[in-house]
Amino acid sequence: MRILMLTSRYGFGYGMGYAAYKEATFFADFGNSVTVVHCYSNPEIAEFYDSRIKTIYLPIMKIPLIGFFVYYFKLKRFIKEKFRLQEFDLIYIQSLEFGLIDMKKIKIPIFYFARSTMIGLRKTLREEGIKKSFFNNIIHFILVYLEKRCMQYAKLIFVKSSVMAMEVRSLYHINSEKIVTITGGIDKENFKIDNAIANDNLKKRLSIPLSAKIVLYAGRIVPQKGLIYLVNAALQLLGNYDFIVVIAGSLEDKNYWRSINTLLENNIHKKSFYFLGHVNQMDMSSVFNIADCVVTPSLYEPFGMVNLQAAFLGKTVVTTDVTGSIDVLRDYDGLTVICPGSIEAIKDSLEKILVINENKNVKFVDFNQYLWNNVSRKILEHFNKFIIS
Repeated sequence: MRILMLTSRYGFGYGMGYAAYKEATFFADFGNSVTVVHCYSNPEIAEFYDSRIKTIYLPIMKIPLIGFFVYYFKLKRFIKEKFRLQEFDLIYIQSLEFGLIDMKKIKIPIFYFARSTMIGLRKTLREEGIKKSFFNNIIHFILVYLEKRCMQYAKLIFVKSSVMAMEVRSLYHINSEKIVTITGGIDKENFKIDNAIANDNLKKRLSIPLSAKIVLYAGRIVPQKGLIYLVNAALQLLGNYDFIVVIAGSLEDKNYWRSINTLLENNIHKKSFYFLGHVNQMDMSSVFNIADCVVTPSLYEPFGMVNLQAAFLGKTVVTTDVTGSIDVLRDYDGLTVICPGSIEAIKDSLEKILVINENKNVKFVDFNQYLWNNVSRKILEHFNKFIIS
């Protein structure tokens, strides 16, 4: 098959960029021709370069509204001058920005990956009492419109969990037959269990006491990830337990960060919180390895890849019942599921973990079906059903 993949990110981060890179790689492994067009980050770095995959960087301006207006004409000119779409067998869209394309005129099958939804996210933020400006509301309206276009013209909509499937059905009124649930994947080469010496060396580099237990949060610092609830819970426990909270993730919401920083700035336990900032996906395995448990206190989490990665390494996982990866981890012995937005629930879960002197010997059962090659193969099987020979 000749696959044209349109994605916002490629090769970076913990979510879409990494997933797009992995899927494209295995599509090529299975003998397909793959072209990737992406708009937010340049993948031309050695660790993500693959000569079999043609990558095209078509950047979008980050100025709201104007960026979309300019990108509409840029995409139109790009497709007209650079591409003859009939040279491809299908288009695989992974980001709503590409809803700007004139899909009515496209004759080949279109597939859409709904990683999350704008309506679902906005609903969660409203429930948290987070208000948006009039200008942000206009941007939201445009994003929802583009999202609906992608869903409307797609032959199939891929989602990664039953949580997301229900959201697409209920909020966008999409027929269930059009929605296909295929989980996120994991790669044994990128996630390995490190030995004690390697773990101690990383702790020393990060200036973390070797004896302290480590609670890990891995994700962006934004309201929907619920980090502030973990911070509050940890502050209530630090007087009685010796542990460190390691936070690996980029700061993307300054107002939210200020709220977290206000809790910490005059607190005697401030030094028990280690903010690592963004950590490259390829380095996350080492960070997971030093953790005693991984907490994902999300208020909105259509999948939650970090939970799957933590489970592969045998870590205790505390996550909320809105998290899509529960589909995969439901029978995982190291899983604790709590209500979102509950400081007490996080506190109780952590307290049970902190009083145990040693980690549980937990293993993820039947892991192979979630390897990226198997995930990619399932996607290709659905592509094949719509390809005309």
